[in-house]
Amino acid sequence: MPLLAAAGVATAAGAGGTLFGYNRENYLYDRKMRQETEYQIMDFRIKQAELWREDVRDIIGLTSVKMDTYLIVNAVQLGFTVMAFCEGRLAS
Repeated sequence: MPLLAAAGVATAAGAGGTLFGYNRENYLYDRKMRQETEYQIMDFRIKQAELWREDVRDIIGLTSVKMDTYLIVNAVQLGFTVMAFCEGRLAS
């Protein structure tokens, strides 16, 4: 009888070890996949932030170009205005 009980305990221990190894392997695989998923999500967020920054740079650049254009147009208008006031004859 004690020999039968010892064999049962040994069988249960062997099965438990196999089951533990199987679960550990699945756990490590799951952790690896979760970590890769988290890294991929971080990469997506970094790329999204880069796109937002690029959009802000484009908007600021457009404003700068528009201001340069306005400056040129206003300088020409000011020149015409000065010419219009200065070219007329002075009343005697």
